[in-house]
Amino acid sequence: MATILEKIELILIPLFGVVFWLIAPLLPGQLNTGNLLLSVSALLLFQSLVRDLLLLAEMKREPQPTQYRAARCMCLESTVGMTGILVGAGVLGLGIDTPVVLNKWVCSILVMLTLATGFLIKDFVIETSPWRILRDRKHVNILFKWRK
Repeated sequence: MATILEKIELILIPLFGVVFWLIAPLLPGQLNTGNLLLSVSALLLFQSLVRDLLLLAEMKREPQPTQYRAARCMCLESTVGMTGILVGAGVLGLGIDTPVVLNKWVCSILVMLTLATGFLIKDFVIETSPWRILRDRKHVNILFKWRK
């Protein structure tokens, strides 16, 4: 069952696609691969940040205290976003300068695909001990620990 915030997010994804379609003429017509990876990854991380801030605000309104559990894990969305940032920085650092043409359709579809991917992987966590990917809708309740 989708929450109200999830329904709002699903409505906002195509709206952001339309907004980027409209403002695409104001954006650069092409980016090199490193900058494109950095931009897409930053968008994914920003989406995750906004969602986490809304979850924290929602948790503060709940009357019962939140139960936390300790684990060695990381949000899949954050992992993908940080990996993209590191790869994009690496591509820039290596001087790989392959241009990618961004017309208004490519820009719009890229934004919507990035936001849709973030929405689809938002509930998943990568746990390192044992190695597995698990679903935890409110993984903001997990405290990261180096040791179990």
